[in-house]
Amino acid sequence: MATPPPPTDGEVDVDEGLSLPTDAFVEVLLRLPPICRLWARLVCRHWRDVIDARTPRIPPPKVLAFFSNNKTASVYVVDDLEHGQGREVWRISAKESRIRYVAAVGTCNGLLCLCDEDKPGGAIALLNPATGETLRVPPLPVSYRRLYGYAKDYAFGFVPATGAYKLLRVPCHGNMTGGFSVLQALTLGDAAWRDVDVAPHDSCRFGTGVVSVGGVAYWVTEGTEERVVSFDLRDERVAFDAPMPVGAEQAGRGRGSHCHLVEFYGRLGLAVTAYRMPADKTELWVLGDGTGGGAQGWSKRYSVRVEGVRLAEPHFAHGGEYVLTVQGWEKSHLHAHRMRDAGRKLLSSEVRSVRIEEPGTALASFKEPGCLRTFAYVETTEPLSVYKV
Repeated sequence: MATPPPPTDGEVDVDEGLSLPTDAFVEVLLRLPPICRLWARLVCRHWRDVIDARTPRIPPPKVLAFFSNNKTASVYVVDDLEHGQGREVWRISAKESRIRYVAAVGTCNGLLCLCDEDKPGGAIALLNPATGETLRVPPLPVSYRRLYGYAKDYAFGFVPATGAYKLLRVPCHGNMTGGFSVLQALTLGDAAWRDVDVAPHDSCRFGTGVVSVGGVAYWVTEGTEERVVSFDLRDERVAFDAPMPVGAEQAGRGRGSHCHLVEFYGRLGLAVTAYRMPADKTELWVLGDGTGGGAQGWSKRYSVRVEGVRLAEPHFAHGGEYVLTVQGWEKSHLHAHRMRDAGRKLLSSEVRSVRIEEPGTALASFKEPGCLRTFAYVETTEPLSVYKV
C-alpha cells in the first residue's frame, strides 16, 4: 500500500485512527480554558479545522464588576460598553450563606477567585460566573491562619507551560520589620497547601496587592528601597526583582497618594495616583514592554486626570478604547469613557493622556456602600468539579 505524501506546509497530520469522534472531541475542547484551545490549534491540521469550525472564537475581554459588603456580594458582566448594557450573573447574601464578607482576589481564564475575609487566614473559593459553579479550596494550615484573612495577600494564576492553576499566598498584611522567608502555594486539585522557601527577610507591602500575569506573580517589597518581586509560578522561585519606576518609590506612603499593581494587556502594570484638587492624576507604568530597558525596565503608558469621579480598581484601562471610573461612595456607579483616539495603537514611547470631568456611559449601579472592583473577563464553560478533592 502506498504511503501518502507528507504535508507540504510543514504541518503534521494526526492519525485519524487515534482521534476521538468529533462530537466527543468538541465536548472536551469546550471545557478547556479559552487560551488552551488556541494552543491546541497548533497540534495538527485536523485539530485546527475542528476548533475553528466547532468552537467559539475567543471574544475580546468584557468588564466584570464585583461588588461586596457585609450583606451581599454580586457579579455584574458588561456585554456592551458603548451602550452600557450588562447583566448580573451571580449573587449571594450573607443571611442565606452565613458568609459575612467576600472579597475578590482576581480573575484568570474566566474563573473568579474569591476570599471570605471573615474566616481565619481567608477562606478561598473559585467561581465560574458563566455557569454558576463554585469550588472551595483546601484551607491554609492552622499555623498560618490569623484572626482575619485578606484577599490582597493572594494571587490566582495559570501556568501556560503546564496548564495548571496555582494559588499563592504572600504574607503582606501586618508585615513585621523582619519580613518572612516562607510563602504558601497550592496547585488546584491538590489536597493541601505547601511551603515555598524564599530569601530570608523578604517582605511585601500591604495595599499594592499580589498580581499574577502570564504564569508569574508579582508583589512590592516593604522598606526604603522598594522593589517589585517576580515569582515564577511554575518553578516556584523568585526569578528577579526590579526597581520601582522613578518617582513612584514612595507612592502611597502618605494620605495624598496611592499605588497598586494591575495586569495591563498581558504585562505587569503599576498604577500610581496623586490625590490633588481639583483633579486626581494617575500614571500607569508597564514593566518590560520593550520601551523601558528590557524585561526589568518600566515605561509610562497612561496619564489620566479625573475630576468628580475616581478610576475603577484594579482594572481601569479596557481594550485600548475605554477608561472605567466610579462615582459616589454611599452608592457606587460604574461608568465607561471612550477615549478620543480609541482603537489607535500607542507608539513605542507614547504616553496616552486622558482627562475626565463627566461621568460617561453608565454601566452598573450599586445602591449600598461597599467595595467595587473591576476586572477583565472572558467567559468560559470550563468545569471546576475536575479539581475537587
